Amino acid sequence: MSWGGGQTNTPVGLSNVTAISVAVDHSLALKSDGTLVAWGYNFDGQCDLPAELNSVTAIAAGPFFSVAVKSDGSVVAWGNNQSGQCHVPPSLAGVSAISAGRAHCLAMKSNGTVAAWGANDYGQCDVPAGLNNVVAVVAPWNYSLILKSNGTVVGWGEDEAGQTDVPAELVNVVAIAGNMTYAMALKADGSVVAWGHSPNLPLGLADIKAIAAGEDHSLALSANGSVIAWGADGSEQTDVPSAITNASAIGAGWNYSLALVTQQPSSPAFALKNPNWTTNGFSVSVFGENGKTYSLEYTTLLKDSNWTSLQSLSGTGSALTFVDSAINTAQKFYRVRQQ
Repeated sequence: MSWGGGQTNTPVGLSNVTAISVAVDHSLALKSDGTLVAWGYNFDGQCDLPAELNSVTAIAAGPFFSVAVKSDGSVVAWGNNQSGQCHVPPSLAGVSAISAGRAHCLAMKSNGTVAAWGANDYGQCDVPAGLNNVVAVVAPWNYSLILKSNGTVVGWGEDEAGQTDVPAELVNVVAIAGNMTYAMALKADGSVVAWGHSPNLPLGLADIKAIAAGEDHSLALSANGSVIAWGADGSEQTDVPSAITNASAIGAGWNYSLALVTQQPSSPAFALKNPNWTTNGFSVSVFGENGKTYSLEYTTLLKDSNWTSLQSLSGTGSALTFVDSAINTAQKFYRVRQQ
């Protein structure tokens, strides 16, 4: 599910997703079969998946390019290559995780070391000598962050806003995130720490299991599956839809947000048949299970859950047909819900 401005047109029917990555104006989804789905702006071919790309285990969406790690530890990159960010070092192997910045990439190898390539105008690719025991990498815009196995964080690259000035007392970190001007760390106790030019953290933020940073907004995933958002809201990117109650992953783009949501399998009762729009209105049929009640509902704003019930029918073990003859708005979205 996605909300805000920009690329919120998540492909219809997208399912079996295990990981998501969000950039300026395009998104990537990794499916359980090791294939990818990409959508959004494609000016530089960042959504043109390479032929025969499969067996993918990790993904990263950069502002205008995309990167993927395959099960054999190799890396594939495509899209904008102005700074060589898609020129994967030929000797690179054994990669287990990847991250994409403005125009550089960080790769974590299975032996706990890090490789970097692409733009280096701020030293973002100058990996500190002797760096090892790395368990996570993040490449926010023009700088780099890594998380070590001892729960400490190391940063290098652009530091205009103090985004690489990792607090000296920061320990017990389990996840990291960042954007152009600030960085965040999730601690083992479920609390969040931020530094650089960061929006104020929400009061009482606790029991968090994942974090994400967009251009000027941030997301946190609570242990109960709910999503918390704060920061700029010019495109409603922090207006989390109330329907999201069981998210398992989050992503923050330039001015939009994305959540991977676990949904219950659809019942055959929700198989729509012959949806039809005529001058007389909208009609649709579903198979109604005996003893269950179904409702035709509509909304004029798809991003939230403000649905209005139009008609309720009781299932009889045969087809139920709903009709909306009131054509009194320029746009309606419909759903059939089992009550």
